Amino acid sequence: MTAASTPMVGLLYNPAVPLVLDALGARVDYVEVIPDRLWYDYGPQAGRNRFSHAALAIDELRRHCADRAVIGHGIGLSLPSAMPLDEAVLDQVAASHRDLGYEWYSEHLSMFLAPHRSVPNAQAGMGLPVPFDEEVLEIVSGKVRRLSDALGGARILMENGTIFSEVPEPDMSEPEFFNRLAAESGAGMLLDLHNLYANCLNLGVSAQDYLAALDPAIVVEIHLAGGDRLKGHYTDSHSRRTPSPVWEWAHEWAPRFPNLAAITFEYHESYHRRLGLAGIAEEVELMADLAARVGEARREAAA
Repeated sequence: MTAASTPMVGLLYNPAVPLVLDALGARVDYVEVIPDRLWYDYGPQAGRNRFSHAALAIDELRRHCADRAVIGHGIGLSLPSAMPLDEAVLDQVAASHRDLGYEWYSEHLSMFLAPHRSVPNAQAGMGLPVPFDEEVLEIVSGKVRRLSDALGGARILMENGTIFSEVPEPDMSEPEFFNRLAAESGAGMLLDLHNLYANCLNLGVSAQDYLAALDPAIVVEIHLAGGDRLKGHYTDSHSRRTPSPVWEWAHEWAPRFPNLAAITFEYHESYHRRLGLAGIAEEVELMADLAARVGEARREAAA
C-alpha cells in the first residue's frame, strides 16, 4: 500500500457526526464507519430474521459519504477468539463494504466473544486481552486472510487495544506480535495512540519503547481520542479531547510512518455536548496540522 503524500483527516462516524459534517464540510476527508452499528443482530437462533438494518441511519450515512472517503472499522468479528468466524456476520460486513466501498477495514486485537456454557459466541462485554503466542498468531492470521477474501481483497488492519489485566509471560511483546502478524498475513496496523496512553497510565507501559519496537511500515492509520478516570482506572471512553501527551507522540512518530494514510478522532455521541462543535472542529484542525507536517516530512525526504 502506498500512502498519499499527506494523510487524510477524519472522524469515527456516530449519530452526532452528521451535525459536525454539515458544519465542517470538506475539512473532514473521510468518515470511519462501524458497520455493526448499522444493523440489529438478534442472534443465530433468529435464522433468516437475524439482522434488521437501520435503514434511515444508513440513508443518512450514504448522504455524508457521497463526497468523501469511507473506512470500515469493525467490532463484532472478534478475530483473536479461538471459535470460527461467524459467517453470517461476515456476510453482513461484506455487504456493507459493497455498499459503501471501504478504503480498508480494521478490527481489534481483542476478544469480544467467548464460549459460555451452551452459548458458543457469548459477548464478553469488553475487549479481553490476547495471549501473544504462536497459536493466537496463527488464529488471527488465518482470519485476517479470510476477512480480506470476503471483502474482495481489501486491506485489513488490526488495532491495539486497552488492556485491563495483562496475560502473564507472553511469548512475544505486543509490537512484536503486530510485526509478525503483518509479515504472515499482510495485515497493517491501526495504531490507537489513546489506547496506548491508557495502557501507559494503567500498566506502566513505556510509549517510547512500544513505538520504537514497531515496524514503522505497518502503521496505516492512527486513532486519537480522550478518556476519563473511573475509580482510579483511566478508561478509553472516547469522552474528551485528545490529551497533550498523545499529541506529542503523534507529532514525534507520525512522520516516521511511511504508509500512514489516515488520522481519526474518535468520540462517543453521548459526549457531543461536552466536547462541543467548536472543540471537535479544533481537533480536526489539529489533525490537519499533523497531516501537513507528515506530508512536509515526506516531501523533504523525497527531495
